[in-house]
Amino acid sequence: MFGILTAAARNAFAVKPQGQAVRGMAYKLKSHSGAKKRFFPTSNGNFKRWKVGLRHLNVTFSPERVNRLSRSVLVNNTQKKMLHKVLPYK
Repeated sequence: MFGILTAAARNAFAVKPQGQAVRGMAYKLKSHSGAKKRFFPTSNGNFKRWKVGLRHLNVTFSPERVNRLSRSVLVNNTQKKMLHKVLPYK
């Protein structure tokens, strides 16, 4: 059957892959699920996080320490570089 068709007709019947490379699209990067839940972007490119150590075993903590641990803080520069890699769309 394909012997009598022209080259243009053969190309019309050919099965072509529809992947990202054929359509000229770029690959999508996945965000790290744990980082999405723990770090929140600010408007100037930093990330905000909460302090650790307040969940349990804190009966002996002073009220000042509990108040200090309940505040949120900004990440340092090393963590910020890492977070820009694992959260590419934030």
